[in-house]
Amino acid sequence: MNSICQYSATPNQQRQSGLSLVEMLVALVISLFLIAGVIQLFIGSKQTYRFHDALSRVQENGRFALEAMARDIRMAGYQPVGGTATITAIKDPRTNLSTGTDQVSVAWSNDGVNTVTRTYSLAAGASGKSSLFLQRGTDPAQELVEGVEQMQIRYGVDTTTPNLDYVPDSYVAASGVGDWSQVVSVRIDLLLASVEQNIVTTNQTVMFPPGSGTSVTVSNRRLPQIFSATVGLRNRVP
Repeated sequence: MNSICQYSATPNQQRQSGLSLVEMLVALVISLFLIAGVIQLFIGSKQTYRFHDALSRVQENGRFALEAMARDIRMAGYQPVGGTATITAIKDPRTNLSTGTDQVSVAWSNDGVNTVTRTYSLAAGASGKSSLFLQRGTDPAQELVEGVEQMQIRYGVDTTTPNLDYVPDSYVAASGVGDWSQVVSVRIDLLLASVEQNIVTTNQTVMFPPGSGTSVTVSNRRLPQIFSATVGLRNRVP
């Protein structure tokens, strides 16, 4: 006589046959929250990287611009012993540029005969942004540093009479210099901004030049920074 074995599922086994619609919806919602968190973390990390990258570029450009300008300004009026060149160490910027104080021009002689001139000014660069330009002699001006929004030049004037003590009594714009032979130092203020946009959350407003009380707003949420230096005209000192 053959026996027939029957298998019947227990209640627990029947309940584990699959996921219900509610369980699937809950798992989907949890997954969406996790994905949103990962995306937010990625966006935050990318923005932090962009900020620090823009900051490092602005600082590098600012330091380079100041070093280049200071190196040439220190040479103003130089010529070797016995040189016969006639040199106007600091040139009045109003005589050759319409940008007024946003320009500085210096001259010196390396051989005592021929004159070397360097002129720094602002103009629109290749990218359309305001840039610092350098003109060597009569050659066409070349773009040196991009992202220089504004430049203010102040001249340290020694008005001590009857003999100069080579210590500036005041710093004035080009329009305030009565005698250019009394200029013994130059103060440079540069306002740079990142070329990249949307680096900060809102447009930044800074006081420029420092201490002037004049506010400048940098557009397109770019990162601004001010760089300043004072350079003595050491070739004016006897």
